Amino acid sequence: MYDNFTPGRNIWKKVGRWLFMTMERVGILVIMFVITYGLIKTLYPYNIGWFGLILILSNLLLTIFLILPSPSNPNGLMYQEILRGLFKIVTPATVDVVSVTERKDK
Repeated sequence: MYDNFTPGRNIWKKVGRWLFMTMERVGILVIMFVITYGLIKTLYPYNIGWFGLILILSNLLLTIFLILPSPSNPNGLMYQEILRGLFKIVTPATVDVVSVTERKDK
């Protein structure tokens, strides 16, 4: 069963990543941590309370959502999908496919 390996499928040669943590995802985690920490320090300087815990939990869920793979581009992340929709970028993604079939007029 493990006698033959197809080229490019050797798992020992791949770069090991813990939970697929690329530098882009680590950057998003750091940015969201700084934003959350700043909000907690300014809004709740003495006692976090329930609203502070809700803020921390919602920012944690938002951070997890932002580092998920995007549905239209498996190599991209969800924050790229959101930014593309917000700024209406007209350039297509790298994996977008344009139909080249001719239209048949009746």
